[in-house]
Amino acid sequence: MGLIKHAAGETILWERTTSGMRCCFYPKRQYGEQMAAVVVPYGATGMYWRKDGTDRPETFPMGAAHFIEHKLFQQPWGDAFAAFSENGASANAFTDGRRTVYYFTCRTQFLEHLRRLLEFVQTPYFMREDVEKEKGIITSEIALYEDRPDWAAYQQMMEMMYQNHPIRFPVAGTVESVEKTTAEQLRRIYDVCYLPQTFLLICCGDVEPRKVMELAERVPRREKIGELVYPRESTQIQERYRERILSLRQPIFHIGFKLCPQQIQLREKAAMELLLELWAGESSAFFEEAYEKELLDEPLSSMLEHGEGYAFCAFSGGGSHGEETAELLVQAWNTLRRQGIERKAFERVQKKKIGQTLRLFQSVTATGMAQMDLAQYEADLSDWFRSVKELQKQDVEKWLQNTRMEDKMVLSVIR
Repeated sequence: MGLIKHAAGETILWERTTSGMRCCFYPKRQYGEQMAAVVVPYGATGMYWRKDGTDRPETFPMGAAHFIEHKLFQQPWGDAFAAFSENGASANAFTDGRRTVYYFTCRTQFLEHLRRLLEFVQTPYFMREDVEKEKGIITSEIALYEDRPDWAAYQQMMEMMYQNHPIRFPVAGTVESVEKTTAEQLRRIYDVCYLPQTFLLICCGDVEPRKVMELAERVPRREKIGELVYPRESTQIQERYRERILSLRQPIFHIGFKLCPQQIQLREKAAMELLLELWAGESSAFFEEAYEKELLDEPLSSMLEHGEGYAFCAFSGGGSHGEETAELLVQAWNTLRRQGIERKAFERVQKKKIGQTLRLFQSVTATGMAQMDLAQYEADLSDWFRSVKELQKQDVEKWLQNTRMEDKMVLSVIR
């Protein structure tokens, strides 16, 4: 085996095939469950590419990454999704701004399921008739999402924050963009973006790395013909407030903060996640005041997202006081900047994050999902555990002091 790491009593193995595909293993002999995933570093924001040897970018259809995710399950021999189910495995896939992930969980026949997974992600079968049929399925999915309040609030927030970057567009595209997508375009996009040497294979649970590598070595390298490119994005937000009426019993809101699209490394991610907890978590001065003023009944949910050319943090919640909550959130940030972070508060949220990380190791699925999120850093849970544990208060304060929030905030409300 290649690189061997240890964290919290767990062993993590890294290997690379001769074609260049990275493989990450979390052996858990006592669990009796297995999970495998292939992470493809191509997501919904990959809308522009430049052929090698040229300077002129070409455009991919909006929602193409999601369309390919759907289509890869359709193989010359039948439906791969059904094949997993019929043989006792649960398979799924998802696409977000920066990646597409295909994965399964099972308790038996792991190597057979893995063979099927590796086979279909490298077998594009984009027949015109099948592509046309799939359009109806995807447009129906788009319609369902448009009526979901949480999705509507999030998508509206992205449109308000970003002017040029493709992160502002829906992951699945629009009905119009899907209808215009052709089988020839999908095949071209696949050839540009689905390069096995850029894939990450994750295997967790009762697995034998040596046998997995024998299968993984059968995945050949493919020639690179171009690269994705991204438009320049303004540091300014596009719109501060917008609301949409969906006749909800209780309004919901998303409060977003546009960050500088710098390259966020693993330690910086850990620092920012702790800072979000200190800023607006359950034990924060912000939540205590918001609760006393009857603005909130429970803490806001938080998120930190970043990729090529974009970065933002956001909070979501429910109630009729979105504007007051947003104003109080900015005030709390400025107060925290002015007064600094208390050491006891820092140590409390750090211990909480360490505990959350340790609990991930207790579940095969949780371990695998966490590793999917760490793929963009070329890191694993041992690296994440170390980053959180070794984090210093000044690492968090650096983010705090170097970031202004009041002019980067957007408020998306769904009533």
